[in-house]
Amino acid sequence: MEPIGNVKGVGKKTEEILNNNGIYTVSDMLFNYPKKYDSFKEDNLLFAVDKTDVTTVGIVATLPIVVDHRGSLKSLQFKLLVDHELYKVIAFRREFLKDQLKENMTIQVKGRFNKKRKEINASQIILKPIKSEFKAVYNIEGIYDSNISKIVRNIFAERLVKINETLPRTLMNKHKLVDRYKMVYHLHFPYSENDLSEALRRLKYEEALNYQFNIMNERRKVDSVYKERKIYDLKKIKEFIKTIPYELTKDQKDAVNDIFRDFKKTHAVKRLIQGDVGSGKTIVVAIAIYGAKTAGFQSAIMAPTEVLANQHYETFVNNHPEIKTCLLTGSTKNKEKLKEKIKSNEYDLIIGTHALITDDTEFHKLGFVVIDEQHRFGVLAREKLETKGNPDICYLTATPIPRTLAIVVFGDMEISNIYEKPEGRLEVITKYFTTEQEHSVFEHVKKELEKGNQAYFVAPAIDSEHRGETVLNLYERVKEIFTEPIFVLHGQLSSAEKQSVMEKFSETKGAILISTTVVEVGLDIKDATMMIIFDGKYFGLSQLHQLRGRVGRSDKQSYCYVISDEADIERLQIFEKNNDGFVLSEYDLENRGPGEVLGVRQSGMIDFKYLDINQDFNLFLETKKDAAYLFTNESDFNYYLVQNVNNNKN
Repeated sequence: MEPIGNVKGVGKKTEEILNNNGIYTVSDMLFNYPKKYDSFKEDNLLFAVDKTDVTTVGIVATLPIVVDHRGSLKSLQFKLLVDHELYKVIAFRREFLKDQLKENMTIQVKGRFNKKRKEINASQIILKPIKSEFKAVYNIEGIYDSNISKIVRNIFAERLVKINETLPRTLMNKHKLVDRYKMVYHLHFPYSENDLSEALRRLKYEEALNYQFNIMNERRKVDSVYKERKIYDLKKIKEFIKTIPYELTKDQKDAVNDIFRDFKKTHAVKRLIQGDVGSGKTIVVAIAIYGAKTAGFQSAIMAPTEVLANQHYETFVNNHPEIKTCLLTGSTKNKEKLKEKIKSNEYDLIIGTHALITDDTEFHKLGFVVIDEQHRFGVLAREKLETKGNPDICYLTATPIPRTLAIVVFGDMEISNIYEKPEGRLEVITKYFTTEQEHSVFEHVKKELEKGNQAYFVAPAIDSEHRGETVLNLYERVKEIFTEPIFVLHGQLSSAEKQSVMEKFSETKGAILISTTVVEVGLDIKDATMMIIFDGKYFGLSQLHQLRGRVGRSDKQSYCYVISDEADIERLQIFEKNNDGFVLSEYDLENRGPGEVLGVRQSGMIDFKYLDINQDFNLFLETKKDAAYLFTNESDFNYYLVQNVNNNKN
């Protein structure tokens, strides 16, 4: 591939800057698309709106003068003739252009328009008017955008890179997509808004199709790799289920049966189990873990925090002594000795955090993996655990995800849904309050604390001027009102500090925990009966529902109160009246976008370069169909595979 230094217009200094930005070849340069575009679409000043930015082309009508202002500030001023009307142009810090501007010269001016004064406060003066409506902005420090554009033009002019088509003609015709050469050219040099729109549409389609194709291809590869079937002992499993002190719901039974069907297959299966908070996902995987044990396999549970890992460990040790369980986290002492025992098969279940995926953690015979709140792990972390054997994998999420979104994001997984909740749980009483009614909420909290119960106070930020109530500000207010113990928890604390705060809070009767949304996952405190959420407008309904799930975890009546302003009343009334997480997630998907449903935007689970899961959701659905078509059409499949391998660097 031609080095970038060989291109006309690239000197040693420019080459060094480009190299520092990851651009070493002409191909790197060509496929380093602009970060944004400045609009140079010409405005008609007669119809332009006052105090808005305008772009216009005119004739210099008077020789420019330099005007001194306060200090060293200077401006260049002159008259510009546009459509037989004279306009005054004022350009600060542009005095260096004085000798370059001549009378009767045609120039382009961009800036803020004062209609009454017929003035333009110019941000840019272009001596040679740009013919296209848009100017590419690359944001490469040390090189002017105009110089980068010249370099790219030279690459095109000298044909230093061949731009191969990567899409089969069938799909291009179906969606009326521009060819790849035109896409690349117009991304650098969009003449019109339509040029740019069509180029971006093609670029996003490429990324979406590649994502869907890779998901399907990976699933096909997994299905082709042999996995030893798990011959479990059904009689022992039935005896284990009898020890559970309550009847499983139909959904729980169905999910258990789904996993045991996975065990019988000769290829590893990835399964997503999604169920509302309190729907009983843990007991489902506990039965599966015991089943794997009877088949001679170890299991692992990976949790996103030490707090949650500890809670899982306590649950299994106290409720399921038949399963020999150990805990492996960053805080575990004598790790080397414990890892030796894991390798020699002294434990049936290993519960931990990222410590499970270190290179020196070896399993005897890992057959089943559970990843809790999987979207909180990066892709590499999940894949690392998956490679420690060839296990069946079960992902758990308490964020109910609508079917259409699950198809897009979890296309390589089987899905089991748990809608029902175990009998005997009291429904959490949910109410919406305006900020003026806050005192009423605090009065109820005091009554609950007097009973020895505990309360969560959740704010949308730790310390921010732009995101409503903060943890630090709330702490200062609350300690003036309550005499009870108050604890503070947020993401800037270390794992050890978080663990310490949670232990102290859980052990303290009548206490308050002030926190960010770090409490939305995995805290199981039976005496917590009050969830107070401040500035509810900053949370999606799915996230509010997650937070609500932190209370109501015993037979005590619990409450979730959301405080927000009047503008949010319609949405929060829906939350107040509905306790079904799946219904709320459908509302979020329709009204706030997929990012709100997932609780994270562009996380490690869905990390795209050009696509936006909110704006381009329908494109994901379309390309899923197109990817499925490729796997049924041999000639188009082979063409797509070959061309994309050849253009992998692009």
